Amino acid sequence: MNLLYMSKCRYGGWVSFTAHLSLKQNWSVYRITKTNEKRMRQFGYGVNYRNVNTDNLPDNILITAIDKTYYKYLEYIPDGSHIVIHDPTELKKQVIPHLSRFKIIVIRETVKKVLKEKYDLESKFLHHPFYQYPVNRNIEKKNTVSVSRIDYDKHTDILINANEKMDVAQHIDIYGKINNLYVHRKLGDSLEPYYCGCFERSFIDLDKILTPAKYVVDMSAIVGDGAGSQYTFLEAIHQDCVLILNHKWTCGLKTDFLNGINCFIVKDEDMLINILTTKVDLEPLKIEARKLLDNHINVDWGKELMG
Repeated sequence: MNLLYMSKCRYGGWVSFTAHLSLKQNWSVYRITKTNEKRMRQFGYGVNYRNVNTDNLPDNILITAIDKTYYKYLEYIPDGSHIVIHDPTELKKQVIPHLSRFKIIVIRETVKKVLKEKYDLESKFLHHPFYQYPVNRNIEKKNTVSVSRIDYDKHTDILINANEKMDVAQHIDIYGKINNLYVHRKLGDSLEPYYCGCFERSFIDLDKILTPAKYVVDMSAIVGDGAGSQYTFLEAIHQDCVLILNHKWTCGLKTDFLNGINCFIVKDEDMLINILTTKVDLEPLKIEARKLLDNHINVDWGKELMG
């Protein structure tokens, strides 16, 4: 299988997904441009990619992500190719007409339901593939971090509101790629005291952030989606961090993420503050959370798609 990354986004879940899948399955990554290149470029997380034009597309294509910049190339993708739909926000009017030509893969059951009920499209659910990158486990875990994008659907404002009510020693360190419009309209100058920058697309850099972290806070909430995993969740568990998730991610949905069992789930900054300022034995949560990784480590996308 050959992975085709059809997006300008260089950070976030799409990039993580493509990298983990490439590393786990040893599949090559391509991007479409006007010219066909022989040299390899750095994609991130130790993965390389090659630019190709529409006359030189590889066989056995799996589209790992697509955004508006690449809609114009969908007509060149052969019938029967695979495409991953990560969440309902990707179901744009330019994409929907092509989906009946493709084999659709989803990584959360909620998206499978939307595709069937709203568009009468069949899809196959597969767990996020997880590549077990090396980590450093010999550092005391004592701080709290967020490594999600700074964006509307990540609700970074909840983290800032919590920080403004806590002592400096308890502040959440906020990392991630910034959506400038969100910061301008929603956060203003309030992000600056807590923002630690956008880390490189590297497992080494990610490990430096997560190794000393006791908690990873992810306030993601996407309309029509939720319950399942994201790479911020899986990477946090892999690095023995305890997850704190948004109530909206799991509310009313069948989920493996259980409050007080393998993670914490909060509705607002006050609940978040209560967790961060209360001493709790976290080892039982970590043990239960590690069990959630098994399906993602063991899933074989090659067997599932080509078997």
